[in-house]
Amino acid sequence: MSPRSVNAAGSGFNSPWQDPVASAFRRTCDGCLQERLREFRRRFACVAIFVVLAPAGAAAQGPTGHVAVFLDYVPNRDDTVELRSRVFLEESFEPAANVRVRASGFAEGLLARRPERVTTGILRVQDASVEWRRGPLDLTAGFARVVWGTLDEVQPTDVVNPLDVSRFFFEGRNEARLPVALVRGRWYPSASMTVEGIYVPVFRRGRFDQLDEPTSPFNLAELAAPAVPCAGEACGPTEVAIVEREPAVTLRNAQGGARVTVTAGRADLSVIVYRGFEPFALYRLPPQAVPAPVLEVETTHPRFTLIGADFETVRGPWAMRAEVAATPEGAFQSFDVTAVPGRSFEAGAGIDRRAGAYTISGTVLFQRESYDEPLVRADGTNDDGRQDVSFIGSADRTFARERFRLRTFGLYNATERTTFLRVIATTSLRDNLTLEASVGWFAGTGEGFVGRYSRNDFGYLRLRHDF
Repeated sequence: MSPRSVNAAGSGFNSPWQDPVASAFRRTCDGCLQERLREFRRRFACVAIFVVLAPAGAAAQGPTGHVAVFLDYVPNRDDTVELRSRVFLEESFEPAANVRVRASGFAEGLLARRPERVTTGILRVQDASVEWRRGPLDLTAGFARVVWGTLDEVQPTDVVNPLDVSRFFFEGRNEARLPVALVRGRWYPSASMTVEGIYVPVFRRGRFDQLDEPTSPFNLAELAAPAVPCAGEACGPTEVAIVEREPAVTLRNAQGGARVTVTAGRADLSVIVYRGFEPFALYRLPPQAVPAPVLEVETTHPRFTLIGADFETVRGPWAMRAEVAATPEGAFQSFDVTAVPGRSFEAGAGIDRRAGAYTISGTVLFQRESYDEPLVRADGTNDDGRQDVSFIGSADRTFARERFRLRTFGLYNATERTTFLRVIATTSLRDNLTLEASVGWFAGTGEGFVGRYSRNDFGYLRLRHDF
């Protein structure tokens, strides 16, 4: 499975710095003021969590949502233990006949040993949008999440929203999507056709973890520093500084695309085109003197262009889905700390069936990459391209009149022989109160998305109260 299947092709997931050696690099920012603002937001979020928690349990009226306590353990990442608490609120209403307002957000706190002690909190908007409808038109503006593609969990054309990697592994793609500021218009010229256009004016990068990302066990970019270069007898710097660069908010840096869906009988066919920026950073060495006291490495988010299609139909109890995505313009990370231009192609097909208390699905995904110049692999060899075949499966089963639920998800990369398996068991303790337990297991190592997380086996418990 390629990184683009989780909305991160040519990304930090292809970082050359994932070997578990002592890290020597420090982060730089535009100035002390920016760092102080970040610290203020962290402290403000911690206080806000307790302010929100107090009235949440007693509120009998108002928005719906949930309160959850999440305890997870990642044994192979220095025995990482995390306690996450979250308050989520959502509300929607119609101030006028053709207008709907949606608003949701959350406060989340973290107390962790990673292995150092980490205490932090965040306040985030999940959805804040206004939808206007009139006749065959509707228009949505604000912060929102848009789902493109039809396959289960791994959707090559689902590129509008970046992902939170930790939530992808813990809970799945639906919970991992991060909202972006957008304007979306849809036109329904007939009952069997939809034309959709999306404009994203502000870039938002993907996250390895929204809670203290630099220390997260899911942050590949922070695990180690690159090799220190030497020139003759004079060795290079012993410290590496990561200089973060993101696309500026300008008209030239806008993202956007279109999707046309046609329905014929029980079959839906969509054609997609999208142009945006890679959500996860690539790394490159800018021109600089060597040796130098500090080696500066820049992050970059290259442009990509995606052309794709998806298909879905139902035959009796079976649903059949297919998806294809071609990226004629993209970029990939080389282990000599450069970004190599290239292209990729992904195609997948899957089926699912619901029968009583059971829901099962299976998908086969093929991915191919080719590079405009040789890409340096982790073992030092050069490569002009690669291809992978992955198998994805999931099953869902309820018991005891839906009081118990068991969900499984598995992904196997047959090319690299890497595996990810997640099992989630949920039980209803009483009305609106559930207890959830999960185990995630990785097997095999490789340069693909799953192979890079071979040491991230995890387990968690979550207690959740809905109101």
